[in-house]
Amino acid sequence: MVVEIAYFAGPGRAEVLKLIAEVGQVEYTFKGIPREEWPNHKVTCRYGQLPYLKINDETTLYQTIAIARYLAQEGGLYPTDRLEASASEEYVAAIDDIIAGFVRIFFRTPEEKREEELKAFSEGILKTTLVAFEKVLEKNEGNLVKGKLTWADLVLYDIVVNIQSKGADISYAQNVLKLKETVAAHERVKAFLESDRNLRKQQ
Repeated sequence: MVVEIAYFAGPGRAEVLKLIAEVGQVEYTFKGIPREEWPNHKVTCRYGQLPYLKINDETTLYQTIAIARYLAQEGGLYPTDRLEASASEEYVAAIDDIIAGFVRIFFRTPEEKREEELKAFSEGILKTTLVAFEKVLEKNEGNLVKGKLTWADLVLYDIVVNIQSKGADISYAQNVLKLKETVAAHERVKAFLESDRNLRKQQ
């Protein structure tokens, strides 16, 4: 199987896809599309957006969560038990609400309104979701799905790294922060983070 992850030629939503592929040992190549080439490339994309995943040069899959799910399934990071799988879907959907708020504030909100919006986000959806995850992580002994590292843990890790890089205080979410440390210490995660494939390393 030949897999290609395509995104802009810089860090963004593709980093979590690469992370899942790396941890699941799914071989892939990354296609970074320069911003100046995007207008011509956009018309070839199903929804006019990135990322996309090309499989065997035959099938192209769009939407970040759908791609993440596919890579997780290929790499053994998606639960085989139906209830655990559904729980992981719930957690990823909740994290996607955080991601949507993060993107809105830091990429679509005028700078003069950003502080106010960040405060509302931090005290609202972010805190509500992370506090809920605190209970899940405590119950499930450190992972979102008990006894195993799944794609949900990696998606949570990725957004926590992002929000902390913007100065958000989540010191109240100690179990979430512990999960972040556990994921970062994973051998394949460490190898990815230290490699040139991790585009955030270049920031």
